[in-house]
Amino acid sequence: MASDLRRLVRRIADRFKRAFYGPTFRCPVCHFVLAAVDADGNGLLVCPVCGAVLEIEEVYGHIVPVVLDMEIHRPQPKLRAHPMATHLPIGAFPVALLGAVALFLASLGARLGWSGAGFAGAPVVASAVLVLLVLSAAGAVLTFASGLWDWNFRYRRRTYRQIRLKIAFSIAFLALGAAAIALHASGAVFAASGLMRLDSAAGVLGGAAYLLILAADMAVLATLGHVGGTLVFGE
Repeated sequence: MASDLRRLVRRIADRFKRAFYGPTFRCPVCHFVLAAVDADGNGLLVCPVCGAVLEIEEVYGHIVPVVLDMEIHRPQPKLRAHPMATHLPIGAFPVALLGAVALFLASLGARLGWSGAGFAGAPVVASAVLVLLVLSAAGAVLTFASGLWDWNFRYRRRTYRQIRLKIAFSIAFLALGAAAIALHASGAVFAASGLMRLDSAAGVLGGAAYLLILAADMAVLATLGHVGGTLVFGE
């Protein structure tokens, strides 16, 4: 079951990469996947992971990278602020999502009259979920700012497709996070009891929107973590 799920996720990811990256090839030094469209007008491209200076040639419809040199003077800051800053949103947001799912199940059980459904600590859990969402959004702002600094100074503002994707998904994560925080704090989703308002159509729609936003934000965060990890550690 797990292997089938991994294959399905890999198949979806490969389709997304082909659509967004276009033709790709692997760096002959570190085997990192690069997009051919990232090469400059002279067909030159610097690998963001190992610093290999590559010349891109097409031979019989196949992309052949040739190593010309190594970029040995790339800035290597001792304080890696961006990788460290990612730990706060990556750590806080999944816990907030789990808390929201737990509250939904408790709310559903209370609505259906299940024995033992609901719990006295629901208001505390709901408040903790909101705090974690705010922490993940604040951490994402710091992560985004430090990532832009890395792009400007370490990667010399080269328009790698991976970095473009990270910028777009970072903005999406912040926008979705802000929407989730606004819904949570508005009182339209949670009652004073800490449970979701599943006793009305508006409450059900608000709860569904809230959970869908959190799920989408989790997918965005997972993609950011994966792509960012490949830029740090390679593939």
